Amino acid sequence: MTATRTDPYDIFSLQAQRNPALYDRMRSEDPVHAAIHPHTGQVFWFLTRYDDCLSFLKDKRFGKEFRKQQPAHDATKWIESDTEDIINQHMLNLDDPAHARLKSIVQLVFTPARINNLRPHLQAIADQLFDAIDLDVAEGDEYNLTETYINQFPLLAIATILGVPAEDYPNLYLWTQQMLLSDEEIVHQTITQFSDYLNQQIDLRRTNASNFDDLLSDLIFSEGIKDQLSRPELLAMVFLLITAGYETMVNFTSNSIMSLFDNRDQLRLLQENAGDSAMLKTAIEEMLRFNGPSHRTLPSWAFEDVEIRGKVIHRGDIVHAVLFAANRDPLIFDDPHTFNIQRQPNKHIGFSYGIHHCLGAMLARLEGEIVIATLLRRVPDL
Repeated sequence: MTATRTDPYDIFSLQAQRNPALYDRMRSEDPVHAAIHPHTGQVFWFLTRYDDCLSFLKDKRFGKEFRKQQPAHDATKWIESDTEDIINQHMLNLDDPAHARLKSIVQLVFTPARINNLRPHLQAIADQLFDAIDLDVAEGDEYNLTETYINQFPLLAIATILGVPAEDYPNLYLWTQQMLLSDEEIVHQTITQFSDYLNQQIDLRRTNASNFDDLLSDLIFSEGIKDQLSRPELLAMVFLLITAGYETMVNFTSNSIMSLFDNRDQLRLLQENAGDSAMLKTAIEEMLRFNGPSHRTLPSWAFEDVEIRGKVIHRGDIVHAVLFAANRDPLIFDDPHTFNIQRQPNKHIGFSYGIHHCLGAMLARLEGEIVIATLLRRVPDL
C-alpha cells in the first residue's frame, strides 16, 4: 500500500481540480496514485493516463454496488419510506444487470430521432432568453451572462423535454439549486418536496394520458416494454435527468465559453465560420476534451484486488478516472494543452466510457451547439 496521509499532490483540495500542471506531474511520476481521504480514512485511487482510464472504465472488477459484495447484503433494492434512498437508485449508482435493464428502457424513448426533433424547441428557448437580455439592455440595464443564459438554458431545456408546466419552472429552478447545497437538512426537505411534485405529475399522466406528449409520459407508458419502470425507478430517473442534466450542462457551457474567451484566436475562427456546422461540431468536441463537464468520474469500488502498473488496488478501495487529465494525455493527443477547435481525430472521454458513458451525450452535444451558436449570433462583438 503506497498511500500516505501526507499527499504530495494534495489531490483532495480545490486547487488540485482541473490543474493541468499537477496532472502532468502525476502522469509522469505516479499515474496510478493512492491517497487517504483526510476525513474518512478511505483509500482513493486516481488514474491520470488515458489508456489506464479507458481500461478501468471497461473493467467489471470495478463497480458501483459494492454493498452487494458484502455477505450480509440486504437484497431489498428500495426502501419505500426513504425518499433519498429511492432517488439515489439511478443508473449512475448501479451495475449490470440492473443498469443494463434501466438503460434499455430509457433508450427506447430517448432516441436520436426524438433528440433531433428537439432542435427547434431548444433553439426557441435560447432565443427567448436573449430576447429578454436584449430588452434589459435596451432599458439600460446590465446583464450577467451566467445568470441570465448559461444557468437558465439547461433547466428550461430539460423541463420542456420532460413536460414540466411553465408556471412550475420557478419551483423547479429553486429545488435544483437547493439540492446542490451542502446543508443536509435543506437537501432532504427539497428532495421530499420535489418528490411530492413529481408524484403528482406522474399521477396526472396516468389518469389523463391523452393530454400529455412528453418524455415523462413516454417513460411512464413505454410501449412494448414488459418490464416497465416502477414508481421508485421513475422518480430516480427523473431526478437523474434533471440534476445531472442541469449541472453537467451548466459546467459544459460555462467551461466552453471560458475556453473561447481564453483563446481569442479560436473564438475569432469560430465567429468567422459561424455558418459552418461541421466546424461547430468539431469545436464542441474540442470543448469536451479541453475542459469538459466532469472533472473526474463518480466513485467506483474495487470488487477484488486489481493490479495496475505494479500498484495493487485492494478490494473496497475507491477509484476515480480523472477525465480532465486523460483528455490531456500527450501520448494520445498532440499538443494537448492547446485549444484547437479543428482538432481531428479527437478521441476524448469527456462523457466517460463503458457502461456509464453518458446516456444524454447526444442531447448535451445538441444543447452545446445551440448555446454556443446562439451566443455568437446574438452577441457578434463577443
